[in-house]
Amino acid sequence: MIKTYTLFLLMALCTLSFGARAQYAPGNDGGSVKIFKPPYPNPATSRITFELQKNSDKHYALIVYNFLGKKMEEIKDIPYRTELNLDNYYTGIYIYQLRDQTGNIAESGKFNVIKN
Repeated sequence: MIKTYTLFLLMALCTLSFGARAQYAPGNDGGSVKIFKPPYPNPATSRITFELQKNSDKHYALIVYNFLGKKMEEIKDIPYRTELNLDNYYTGIYIYQLRDQTGNIAESGKFNVIKN
């Protein structure tokens, strides 16, 4: 019974913490600009590529979580293009966060992994 409540609580926290919201940096025209291009290919099988919109003076960390909230990968000070090897990933939905130097979420999203 406790395991059921724990699993439910963990799933609820993941949904609240890692919802598919994205924060945007203000653009020059007063609008907003995404920092990341959408990861590709999505769905992915063996590799997925994350790419910044443009080279930036800011330093970001890329953190990937599985849908239960377990941290799968953390890459600090990511380069313009980052490719993740998905050999240790199972089929499912994964959440990524792009965090700035202060630890604030600059952008987040999700991607799918499909294994045969």
